[in-house]
Amino acid sequence: MKTTKRFILITSLITLLVLAPLTLGGILLPAAYRDTFMGELPFKVKRLHEAPGPRIIVIGGSGMAFALDSALVEKSFPGYAPVNMGMYADLGTSFLLDLTEDELREGDLVIIAPEEDPQTLSMYFGGRSALQGMDGAWSLLKKVSRRDLGTLIGALPAFSLEKWRFALSGEVPQGEGIYKRSSFNEYGDIDSDLADKNRMPGRFDAARPVSFDPALLDKDFEDRLNRYAEAAMKKGALVFWYFCPVDRLALGDPSFTPDDFYDALYERLDFPILGDPGSAVMDEAWFYDTNFHLNRSGRTLYTVQLIRDLKAQLGITAATDIPLPQAPPLPASSGTVLTADRYAGRTDLEEISLPEDTAYIEDYAFDGCTGLKRIILPVREPSRVLIGDHLLDGTGAFLYVPEGTLSAYRTDYRFSRYAGRIREQ
Repeated sequence: MKTTKRFILITSLITLLVLAPLTLGGILLPAAYRDTFMGELPFKVKRLHEAPGPRIIVIGGSGMAFALDSALVEKSFPGYAPVNMGMYADLGTSFLLDLTEDELREGDLVIIAPEEDPQTLSMYFGGRSALQGMDGAWSLLKKVSRRDLGTLIGALPAFSLEKWRFALSGEVPQGEGIYKRSSFNEYGDIDSDLADKNRMPGRFDAARPVSFDPALLDKDFEDRLNRYAEAAMKKGALVFWYFCPVDRLALGDPSFTPDDFYDALYERLDFPILGDPGSAVMDEAWFYDTNFHLNRSGRTLYTVQLIRDLKAQLGITAATDIPLPQAPPLPASSGTVLTADRYAGRTDLEEISLPEDTAYIEDYAFDGCTGLKRIILPVREPSRVLIGDHLLDGTGAFLYVPEGTLSAYRTDYRFSRYAGRIREQ
């Protein structure tokens, strides 16, 4: 019996000694994600902390990172320092509230504008994205709520293994296209010439229809919002709800209108709602690559509307004399659209090679392909391919991407959720 106990103890100690460096490597190894889209997070928090005077703080997903021209906001509200905290929605809106709550000061104006999505309107927390965002800025760990620590710890082993792979290979993820830190300006806005016009096949992302169903607002998240607003008011700050821009073509369930969602928010939130929700539903010409991401012209149009709505709320009567842009021309639809009826249910397939001009892969496109092992996607720029939340549902296959693009795919806005099932050709 003593021998058995001693053996178990020694085995446990050896396992701990082997696994601890592997797991803690995610924190101890040099930062790997600082140049990616997620690498912007510490700089947003730094600006929030250091910005002088009262601030106009905008909280939301990447939709708000693309939606604001903070220089116009600063010009329209002299004496206020804009801080755009819009980040990848996979972080979770609740985590952004946690990051900002302790930083609020008297006179601040806080605008909360998450995407109309079940994930952003809940207490969801993305541990993997949070670790990438905090990489090299581990002091932010103290901002993680106790309720999210389990999720964060659960994401640490995979995160650490990925960083070990980067360290051993000498590879450092840079981000791809517009999805990298260099696309952000000093305010935290996405400010890139790449976002010049609508580049979506069909002019909207059919994989992610948008609904204004009032049930999207989770009760626990509603309570969190109201607690946040109460804490802000005690510090002399004001909190407002605003509506993230939405591509009109992406509206799905016709049973619910923006006004239905507005009415539900009005009943359930203890702080004011800015503007008319209908004005956030914009024509497809103003969008870039998702149903929530505006192009440069669209962000000017949206920002002017936000300025006018905020002035009206604050009783400021000064005119907003900002020239409005022309809508960019809409490109002709191009590229291959892979519908679910092409391969779904094919049990005889082991490998599928997709076309080089693949532009959209419908959800469940490989559902029921039980023998499928390899899906070869030859597109070098992941941002050119629209996918949904169920790309690999119903199959155990791995996605193989071109040599030299693995990091780009694993850190991409859409493909990152499938990072564990992406391989290099």
